Amino acid sequence: MALTQTEKKEIEVLIRKEIKDFLGSTTAKQFEDKLIQQVSKDLKRGKLEGDIKDIVVKSFREFFTMMFHQRSFWESKFRSS
Repeated sequence: MALTQTEKKEIEVLIRKEIKDFLGSTTAKQFEDKLIQQVSKDLKRGKLEGDIKDIVVKSFREFFTMMFHQRSFWESKFRSS
């Protein structure tokens, strides 16, 4: 059962209204500013600090694991210098 053009337009209007109400802003710049403001607040409260530390630790662990597994590639270059 296909939707008519009128029904599609009505759904589109409803979705746009919901998104606009949800975001509480009319432009992308306003949304970006609100997002940056919220992230700044969370960082100041220390809410994201633990998450950031976990990401950094995981990144370093993956990096050093990769370097260990590929040591035959870079090890000889350091030894010959």
